[in-house]
Amino acid sequence: MDAVAPSIRQVGRVLIRNQAGEVFLLRGKDPGEPDRPAFWFTPGGKIDPGETAQEAAARELQEEVGILIDPAALGDVIGTEDVTYRFNGISYRQSGVFFALHHESPRLHAAGLNALEAQTIDIGRWWSLAEIQATRETIYPEHLGEMLAGLTP
Repeated sequence: MDAVAPSIRQVGRVLIRNQAGEVFLLRGKDPGEPDRPAFWFTPGGKIDPGETAQEAAARELQEEVGILIDPAALGDVIGTEDVTYRFNGISYRQSGVFFALHHESPRLHAAGLNALEAQTIDIGRWWSLAEIQATRETIYPEHLGEMLAGLTP
């Protein structure tokens, strides 16, 4: 039987886009299911007690991709998600908000990752909207292409 998270996991995530309109995604593997295929996802993470969604997203940007910004620079929410998923043997229900940021040089910032993230995340790369729409790889959120299509270049 799966362990179940006791509450809804609240997250703040960021669509980092470059001048070409591509989005930067991180690739992860589930350490609890090593045979499960890798998946791609947006930088961001759990909102800690006392943090706003913007503060959490800005903190995660620094930890995961080495971008230091003022949380206010993230602006307004551009999308949401409400999903259930399984990771590392635990089932979660997650509610998230997304922000957009233009930046040309994010990179995987291994020194900023916690132990579980270091076991999970191995690379980051730019994806075009066409690549996201055509790929058979798993990308989270599942509606990422729709969110990107709705943003101005």
